[in-house]
Amino acid sequence: MLKNRFLVLIAVILATFFWGSNFNAGSSVVAEASPFVVATERFTIATIIIMIFMVLKDKNNIVALQKNWIAFIALGLLGITGFNLAFFIGLKTTSAINGALIMATSPITTALLAAMIDKHKITVVQSVGMLTSLLGVVLVVSNGSINNLVSLNFSSGDLIIMLGNLAWATYTVGSRKYISNSTPLQTTTYTMLFGTIGIVLFTFYNNNLLISLNNITIKNHLLLVYMAVCGSVLAYLFWNLGIKEIGAANTAVFFNLVPVFTMILSLCSGLEPNPLQISGALIVICGVILATGSYKIIQAKLKTKTFKNH
Repeated sequence: MLKNRFLVLIAVILATFFWGSNFNAGSSVVAEASPFVVATERFTIATIIIMIFMVLKDKNNIVALQKNWIAFIALGLLGITGFNLAFFIGLKTTSAINGALIMATSPITTALLAAMIDKHKITVVQSVGMLTSLLGVVLVVSNGSINNLVSLNFSSGDLIIMLGNLAWATYTVGSRKYISNSTPLQTTTYTMLFGTIGIVLFTFYNNNLLISLNNITIKNHLLLVYMAVCGSVLAYLFWNLGIKEIGAANTAVFFNLVPVFTMILSLCSGLEPNPLQISGALIVICGVILATGSYKIIQAKLKTKTFKNH
């Protein structure tokens, strides 16, 4: 049981790593094309890949779709279309630090939503862990500077990103509450399918899609393939696995690792984090371990190792 839970936690951590790497991989891509065009190519590739994989692996796909098609459509439009579009549209009128700070409240938003919808009880330890993790995120995204936080200005973009945050929290809680008789693979595939349709329709309406795609270089197309396979297919699949196995609230806490991984990967491009950012990253990790009860697994493994040595 502990081994299975440990593997699930590793999978969820990998999901946040892939999402964190999306910021690094996508930085050069969005310089060439509209973020909506980038999202269209990324999720179209991802949907094709995961659809093929699901058809080959799972045999009762139609049954899952027949039982959950309303939930699949709603959650796909919320968690993929709504979340991604709100983030990109919001960043047009607000700063990256504002967006990151708002998204850092996602675990708390998810936990509160889970408490209301799924009757999930938030313990004192979980609350302390979430707030600790949030403090760590603030240190990371503010570059450890109080001045960066004091000088924040809020705009309409903040409200849009906040709505995207709520859409993501609803996707996380709803995937556990409103979907039944569906594997994590089926849930990921169908929500991604309907979410991608929403992104494609929005992009067609606002951009000359074919011309925009033609302007993207081969290097950036390859980066989009990485973002599709790892940052979409595997990340969403591992995230939904976590939701099913350890619950929406516990899984959501790991979302705070995203900016930490982004910062770590930025070291490869020569960015040197300051001591407060490093401290913030460590605080995030401690908060996640505390809020999700992962320390119990670590304690159990240490006890098992000690027992074997004796």
